[in-house]
Amino acid sequence: LVYNPTDNKVYCANLGSYDVTVIDGATNNVITTVPTGLYPYALTYNSTNNKVYCATDSFDNVIVIDGATDSLIAIILVGSKPRALVYNPTNNQVYCLNMYSGTLSVIDGAGDSVITTIPVGSMPYALVYNSTDNKVYCSNYFSYNVTVIDGATNNVITTIPTGQYPYGLAYNPTNNRVYCANWGSDNVS
Repeated sequence: LVYNPTDNKVYCANLGSYDVTVIDGATNNVITTVPTGLYPYALTYNSTNNKVYCATDSFDNVIVIDGATDSLIAIILVGSKPRALVYNPTNNQVYCLNMYSGTLSVIDGAGDSVITTIPVGSMPYALVYNSTDNKVYCSNYFSYNVTVIDGATNNVITTIPTGQYPYGLAYNPTNNRVYCANWGSDNVS
């Protein structure tokens, strides 16, 4: 799910029906559905350009939906098995985690094209954006670590060891910390 505050809409990726449902935030009624192709998996909202991005698992692409009209406006080819998306409002960029490629595709939010590809660890699994320091964090499931990317340069800053099979990430802006759930270790880094 992702929320569009500009138009008060909620978007739901429907893995089994190969589309995205658009819900009116005022009435909770379905407005429309947008076809995506096989296995829409993750969503993020671009607040600068009022767009919704949807990673589709089987076609290795990201679908771009206009937030005002709820129509498909672009299809962007990324790496293998895109599984997570995060938006960087500071640079108007969307990061797409490519699970089987071990990379992140960085998408220009204005032009909807890949501007660079960043190598990360083995089987990247989750993303989170640190708005305080303009950094993107990527958990790497089989590498037992988190890759930290500078949002301004899109360069890897460091890699932080975690527990086994880091699965989920959350950012706490109050204390400027990122939390990583480690599925294999039953703990949080």
